Amino acid sequence: MAHHTKSVNEIAAELRLVWHEASGFLLSIELWLMVLVASSMVGGFWLAFMGEPGCLLAFGFALGYPVLRVVLHLKGRVAWPFF
Repeated sequence: MAHHTKSVNEIAAELRLVWHEASGFLLSIELWLMVLVASSMVGGFWLAFMGEPGCLLAFGFALGYPVLRVVLHLKGRVAWPFF
């Protein structure tokens, strides 16, 4: 993949174009819900490894995500695909 940019202005224009095309995905609630659930699962496994009962809360949150996704989909806040 060869990009031949010759000036700082061309690089800035390319960055604006990439941000414009990716902003719909990066700003979607769906992406941040998935990141939050993934973090909850990692935290839950860590707490389970440490023997903490708080792991149940983290796993409960991660397993409650499908229910939240259905509710948000029915309210029209989330659609498939992401945007």
